[in-house]
Amino acid sequence: MKKKLLAVLLSAAMTVGILAGCGNSKTEPKQEAPAADQAAEPEDTAAADQAESEEPETQEENAEVDPALVTGEITYWSFTDYANNLVKEFNEVYPNVTIDLQVFGGDEYKTKILTALQSQDGVPDLFDLEEGYIYEFLDSDLIADLSYMNIDELTKDYYEFQRASMKDSNGNFKSLLFQSSPVAFWYLRDACEEWLGTSDPDEISVMLTDWDKIIAKGEEIYEKSNGEVYLWPGMGEMVKVNAFSYDPLVRDGKLEITDDWMSLIDNMRKMYDSKANAELGAWSSEWAAAWNEGKLLFRVMPSWDFFTDWETNKGNVGVAAPFDASYEGGTGVCVYNNSDKKDLAALFLTYIASDDFQKVNMENYNQIPASKPVCDELAENFAAEDFGGQNLLATYSVICDKIAGITPDKYTRPTQNLFSKVVSNGIKEGQDNDTIIENFKKELKDQYPEVIMD
Repeated sequence: MKKKLLAVLLSAAMTVGILAGCGNSKTEPKQEAPAADQAAEPEDTAAADQAESEEPETQEENAEVDPALVTGEITYWSFTDYANNLVKEFNEVYPNVTIDLQVFGGDEYKTKILTALQSQDGVPDLFDLEEGYIYEFLDSDLIADLSYMNIDELTKDYYEFQRASMKDSNGNFKSLLFQSSPVAFWYLRDACEEWLGTSDPDEISVMLTDWDKIIAKGEEIYEKSNGEVYLWPGMGEMVKVNAFSYDPLVRDGKLEITDDWMSLIDNMRKMYDSKANAELGAWSSEWAAAWNEGKLLFRVMPSWDFFTDWETNKGNVGVAAPFDASYEGGTGVCVYNNSDKKDLAALFLTYIASDDFQKVNMENYNQIPASKPVCDELAENFAAEDFGGQNLLATYSVICDKIAGITPDKYTRPTQNLFSKVVSNGIKEGQDNDTIIENFKKELKDQYPEVIMD
């Protein structure tokens, strides 16, 4: 960690600003050449030869950075209390760096950070942006290109979809992600034992490899339970499973609805008409209650689930990998380009990108690592008591390995959500595919009039 951090700081010419008091480096100041009539002592000559032969990289790596000597103050805004965990862990390593963290409500936050950037008044040095709207911001020149702090090297071991998600439309790294949010099938072990005959996540994944199999199994369970138990929560949830395995609906400012998306409409209609489908509103109280009571077998949720009744179901929860891979949610940390504290901002981001923090973030806060090697290392002997001893990291690693490395833009997530809404409403109203697509185009045009459509 110290060697990587030092390399970053030196490459960005930051040492003068934040390493005051760290002057006792092993690299000595350059000395004046001796006069012609002053012969150097043999030992001095040998030392000089040794210093000249040593590569600069080696000298940098051998230098020590004492975190206690790093001082300064930086401002940081977020929309989530989770940011407190980042600050806490950072200050465990860098106790003399003060981070002024301010957390604002979700709806208030987006407006607040947008207003600050537009006026360039009171913009924090660091700020979080949520995955649902981050790409509305990343192309702004007011957000620093993180190449100034060697971000490519720092994140070289990240999952490819994570690296892609950190970029603006020009391929520049403009944010740092510090966790993964892979989507999985959440289930209760006792319910799946009763109705599927297994609670093993791998066996469940093999059982549910496409929509036809999921629908057929759900109808079988509905009949066996006399209409008491449903397998699938609602047709809109199907978009969460498939969306990041398909080409984006809008790319380079142009709408293109591929055959994959058209087939998804057909599959959503099959699901709606089947007895496998509970058609409960996602994240509704009815949806959560049905799942916690074992009346709904699966929820489609990212790894940061908030809806489990742990008092009732501690040790009874499992997650299985869907047949397609996707993610939902996440936080990107950005640096204000006009900040005069970009050195300290780089220090903070370097720490939360490090293997050390990735491990702490999983072990203390149950956040899936963004780094594939860290995830794979922790998965070797991992067991989650709340999940019946399941090796969650092994399951999530399988999902993360399959997620396509698509760089999203400001249209990607909103068009997925709009597709889910319009298609679901259209199917309920008995509309055919052509009508559904026309309604989707109309609503998309209302939201994004600049999008090119055929």
